[in-house]
Amino acid sequence: MNMHPPDLPGTLARQAGMQALEQAARTAADAKKALAVLTLDVDHFKPWHDEVGEAQSAAALARLVEVLKQALPAGTPVVHLGSDEFFVMLAGHELASAQALAEQVRAAIAQGLASFDASPPLSVTVGVAASPAQGAWSGQALLALADMRMTFAKRRLVPHHNLVWAGTLPSDWYARLDIDPARWPAL
Repeated sequence: MNMHPPDLPGTLARQAGMQALEQAARTAADAKKALAVLTLDVDHFKPWHDEVGEAQSAAALARLVEVLKQALPAGTPVVHLGSDEFFVMLAGHELASAQALAEQVRAAIAQGLASFDASPPLSVTVGVAASPAQGAWSGQALLALADMRMTFAKRRLVPHHNLVWAGTLPSDWYARLDIDPARWPAL
């Protein structure tokens, strides 16, 4: 079953987004500037999609992108990974400012999707990661950490939806990422 339209206006597709992320990571590292990534997953989307169908689901994703574009700084790339998963790159944002923006985005999306008749209501869970202050790092590692934080929030934090997480993870979760948690900022 197709879980998203082939082209979601206002977003980069996965491959273009990954290329843009690696370029943004190189640019940030070379300039010794921060880069943050937010990963977003729409809560309760798959069962709702099965209930309402493609047209309504596509409308909800289009509305989500519209709200994201309004809530983020102008020109912020929004990448559609597929289905109901997205990420955004925030050049110049340290972890604390990225988390604060993620909370604003989360609240705006919950309000923006409230018009869709979904029970439970559609919302997003957001994972936040920012580049380490020193040493080599990649955009892929940054995205993986943000995604793992989002997954942790959905699986381990109550109420398992409508959350933002930029905190630490259990040590075995870091092992899956093959990164040194001491180098990466956490709140």
